[in-house]
Amino acid sequence: MAVGVDEFLTSRRRLLQGAMVLLSSAGVAASEPVLAQPAAERAPPEQVKILFCGDSLAQGMFLSLNGVLRRRANLRIVNGTLHATGVTRSDEHDWPTAARDLVARNNPNLVIFWIGANDFRPLVVREQRTRFAFGTQGFADGYGRRVTEMVAPALASGARVVWFGLPNMRNAQFAGAARQLNEIQQNAVVMAGGVFIPTWEATSDPQGRFTPSVTLDRGARTFRAEDGVHFTDWGYRRIASLFFDEVDHFFPDLAPGLGRLNDT
Repeated sequence: MAVGVDEFLTSRRRLLQGAMVLLSSAGVAASEPVLAQPAAERAPPEQVKILFCGDSLAQGMFLSLNGVLRRRANLRIVNGTLHATGVTRSDEHDWPTAARDLVARNNPNLVIFWIGANDFRPLVVREQRTRFAFGTQGFADGYGRRVTEMVAPALASGARVVWFGLPNMRNAQFAGAARQLNEIQQNAVVMAGGVFIPTWEATSDPQGRFTPSVTLDRGARTFRAEDGVHFTDWGYRRIASLFFDEVDHFFPDLAPGLGRLNDT
């Protein structure tokens, strides 16, 4: 079943309205060093550097945007993604440490996170030799702490943080788990002072069901991959537009360097 352009634009408007609330809440909750200067008062940088972090979702977005963004003179993008990784298994890839090191090495203006497709497994706490099953309070607490640890170094450096939520998924069990992860991720990101971009409505039909395609004037166009988790190249750009095409409302000073994708 395809979702129409009207539904997608409605989702974008709801996202924008919600984001304004989240930004306000984050500004109250965040510590002073994180938001040392209000976004509206910042001068536009001479060059905008974007760091992409996350699993194969973030990697797919980076690759789909690379050809578009690298042609913009005052914009540089850095690929810090690593497929088949997640927040839960720090014994396999320690994302809080990796994100901190990537920020220190690249000094970005904006960090975009998208991760969680592999996080339906137990959360491993290597130092305590403990693991928490998905859905438990221990899992939620530990996962939220790691999300905070991932975004905090970027915010402390003065960079902006945008975290894309997980999309609807074809497999009902995965979809249910993704919704739980979205709640944990959103709470942690917003409390830290970042911006959370929901993707659920944009990847669902009006009844909330997974949709693999979008209805355009010229017909339906597929935007989800065959696995029901990832996206087509065009689909990644469509989801990225939820932020890029509204960046002037989020971070006005970055808007001249980022620009719109104009590909919906």
